[in-house]
Amino acid sequence: MAENQTDNTDKKSLGIVFQNFDKTSPKSYDLKGTVNIDGTKYRIGGYKSEAKGTGKLKAGTPYFWLHRVEKLELLPDGSNKPFDPAAVE
Repeated sequence: MAENQTDNTDKKSLGIVFQNFDKTSPKSYDLKGTVNIDGTKYRIGGYKSEAKGTGKLKAGTPYFWLHRVEKLELLPDGSNKPFDPAAVE
């Protein structure tokens, strides 16, 4: 194992979030994934931005802000129900 890697086999996974490098449009999320909270899965999506320096972060510091957190609905076959952006206000 490399020096900068850790063995996470003893830690509980609550989900996975990854940076979206293969965006289908400029409006696609920069960050997306799922998280499991008390046995319920949620889908999350967010965008990358830079701090202006007026808050806790130094100006220019990159961060992600969450735009969508919704219950992940599964179809009877166990696959994910497609997200319909038109259904969101």
